[in-house]
Amino acid sequence: MLLDNDHFLLELTKLFQQQRVKNSGSLCLTMKRYSGQTKPKPQLTKKQRLEQKNASTPTATTSAHSPTTNEPVEYKCLVRAGFGSKKLSTVVSAKDINRFQLAYSNLLKANMDTLKKKAKESKTAGQASTTNPNSNIPSSPVLSSSSTAANQQKKTPTTPAKKK
Repeated sequence: MLLDNDHFLLELTKLFQQQRVKNSGSLCLTMKRYSGQTKPKPQLTKKQRLEQKNASTPTATTSAHSPTTNEPVEYKCLVRAGFGSKKLSTVVSAKDINRFQLAYSNLLKANMDTLKKKAKESKTAGQASTTNPNSNIPSSPVLSSSSTAANQQKKTPTTPAKKK
């Protein structure tokens, strides 16, 4: 459902609260450039393309109805949110983008605290080979060469020793 900017932010806050209460599902947010065009432009037929090509040659006369216009298009921003079956959207004009972006970013910062941390790889194999070199755990050649390189870097002094 298409909403105005302020109402969209209020409804988005409600969606974040619903997602937090349910503790499952994902809330999808998308932003994209929007030219105000609701229907796609139909493709030209072969006959129309041939006529357009012939009309663009310098020998042919130019027609009064040109298929392309040189008017600058003021793009807008289309913001969509979806959670379950509920879908929200709003169109932000270029003059309102700064105000909307500040409010939107504050809303995201306030509600992104429930994100799950990414599962990290276990580093037990790498730590075991560096802490106990006589371990019976076989290590990969890449891991052993990188760990020996790290050990060699630790052994080399950073400043030259003074001789007397």
